[in-house]
Parts: sequence; structure tokens; C-alpha cells
Amino acid sequence: MADAAQPALHGQRLRDELIRSSRYSPLATIVTDARTDNAIIAANDAFERLSGYAESDIIDRNCRLLSGPATCPTSRALLRQAIEAGRPAFVTLVNYRKDGQAFHNAVMIAPVYDEGGVLSFFIGTQLKVDGEAQDVGTAKAKLADLTPQQLKVLEQMARGMRHADIAKSLGLSIKTIKMHRGALVHRLGVQTSTEAIRIAIEAGL
Repeated sequence: MADAAQPALHGQRLRDELIRSSRYSPLATIVTDARTDNAIIAANDAFERLSGYAESDIIDRNCRLLSGPATCPTSRALLRQAIEAGRPAFVTLVNYRKDGQAFHNAVMIAPVYDEGGVLSFFIGTQLKVDGEAQDVGTAKAKLADLTPQQLKVLEQMARGMRHADIAKSLGLSIKTIKMHRGALVHRLGVQTSTEAIRIAIEAGL
């Protein structure tokens, strides 16, 4: 009985950790259950501000609720194919807030597998952009100006990780991570970390 309960216990721990991490992400973030038509199991404050939906409005629903008349079928198909294949994806498409207001949304999804290699969850991050995103080539060209360490920091920032988590992952101090963040923002010619993250997402980092 104890052995049989282990997978369920590990799955619950993974679920709890993903939800806890999403709460601290500066990006609009949701966690979905890959085993139940990607039903939303958590949404952070940034997602509530972006979409106008309270977390309680969307639990057990699919992110298709953000789609509307101007949502590109091709972009939706790309997301659907990535979900079915259990792989990451990035698209920019028109989504709709709860009040019906349309906005351009840069969406990145990443699969999460359990200890047994079973696809269990997806992390979805969203970033409002002004019109269509720049082409991938342009965004990648901008990233070429970064040092390898800055690129690693930006990649984890784009995943919604906090400074403390990035520092732990890279074996660096929080102070050093903040230094890299400031330097990469300067090198990219932008004003804020959010703008830097947008470029990373557009480049498919």
C-alpha cells in the first residue's frame, strides 16, 4: 500500500510546488493539469490583472476561455499541437479579457513531467504586448549581445523564476543575479525587466 501511494504523493508535491512558485512569478502565470484537458488549477495575481478574471472564476476551466473572434486559429493550433506532443511553445495571438477587451498576448507554455517521466502539468505564462510581436530573428539578434551568463539569467526570468530561485539554480548570489539583470536590461536597450522578458519570449528562449 505504501509503495502504491508514492506516485500520488510525489504528484501532489509537484503540484503544490508548481502552484507555490507561480504565486511569486512577476509574469502572468497559470498552472494546468495535463491529465484533465489542461484544466486550470492555479492562476497568480499577475494573471488576474492581465485577464480580468479572478482565480476562482477559472479554476477547472481551460485557457480557451480567453479566445474570441479575432484569435488566430493557426496560433491556437500550434499551441494545441505542442500540448498534444508535450513540448514547449511560444505564440502571439489576440486574447480577450473578462470585460471583452481584446489585447495581443505573448503566450509561452512549458510541459512539466513527474519523476516517472509522465506529462503531468503545463506552466503557461502570458505577457501583454503592443501589437504583433517582432519577428523571431530580430529578437534573437538582440539576445546575441548578451553574455552566456546573462542569457542564462534572462532565460530563467522568462520562466517566471524569482531572483532567489535563479541564484540557487545557477550557484550564484542574489546580488550577482541582480547585477546580471541590470546589465542585460542595459545591453538589450530596454528600460525594464518586463521588456527584456518580452524579447526573450519573442525569441523563443
